[in-house]
Amino acid sequence: MFSRGSDAFAPRAVGTAVTLALVCAQSSRSTSTAETVAAPQFTKEWKALGKKIGACAETRITKITDRGEKPLSPTPFKLGEKLDEDGEPLMYQGTYVQEQDGAEQIDAEWNAGVVHSRLGDRMRLCTVWKPKKCPPGDDRGRIYKATNLRTKDTWQMSESWHSCGGACGTGLALPPVHHIWHNDPG
Repeated sequence: MFSRGSDAFAPRAVGTAVTLALVCAQSSRSTSTAETVAAPQFTKEWKALGKKIGACAETRITKITDRGEKPLSPTPFKLGEKLDEDGEPLMYQGTYVQEQDGAEQIDAEWNAGVVHSRLGDRMRLCTVWKPKKCPPGDDRGRIYKATNLRTKDTWQMSESWHSCGGACGTGLALPPVHHIWHNDPG
C-alpha cells in the first residue's frame, strides 16, 4: 500500500501530531503562571463583564510582568538590546497584567500605562470586544479597556494570546489593538 519512503515518514507524522496536540492542550490553559490562592468573589457587575460589550467592573492590579513573567522594564528598551533600522527593539518583551478578580490582560508589546501602574492600584475594566461564534466552552479573546483610577492612564489589551478556537481551533483572529491613551477622560 505504501512505498518504503512513505513508511519512513509515518513515525515522524505521528510524532508531529502528538506534539501539536500537546501544544494545543497547553495553550488552552490560562496565560498566567500565578496560582490562585482562593476563588475570587465575583460581584454582579463583574459577572456581566465578559458577557456584554460595554460592561464594566472595578478591580485591583495583583500582578505586573512582561510576558516572560519577569519584572516589566520601565522603558521599552533594555540596555544592550538590538534595535532595527528604525531604532525599535527587535523583540518587545510584552506586557502582562493580572487583576484580583481573575481577569488577565496580555500583549506582545510594552505598555507605558501598565508601567505607570502599581500593585494594588484600583482600576476600571470594560469589555470593548468579544468574539462571536465560539466553540462551546471556549470564550477566550475578549478585549478589555483598563483605566488606572490613580494615574488615569488607559490601555486596551486582550485577555489571551488567541481568540476562541485560537491557534488550535477555528483560528478566529483577534482584531488589531492599539494600546495606550494617557489620562483619557472616557
